[in-house]
Amino acid sequence: MKPQFKPIAPNKRPASQPATAGWQTAEGIALQACYRPDDLPQPELLHYQAGLPPFLRGPYSTMYTGRPWTIRQYAGFSTAEESNAF
Repeated sequence: MKPQFKPIAPNKRPASQPATAGWQTAEGIALQACYRPDDLPQPELLHYQAGLPPFLRGPYSTMYTGRPWTIRQYAGFSTAEESNAF
């Protein structure tokens, strides 16, 4: 036999008190209790494409999606001056 859930009334919780309008951090930065998209400025860097100046999203449009990036080591010559001259 299946339980009948329809006759069970859900618990009515009292409405929570809204948070204060905002507060300040220890550094003095004013914070709001809730941010909406209209509250935040749209940064200009979102309109730049990768691989094009000013290179804010990297030097390549695909970056490293095709192949993982690698760490390379340069061995150089006997002295730092000779390595830099190369």
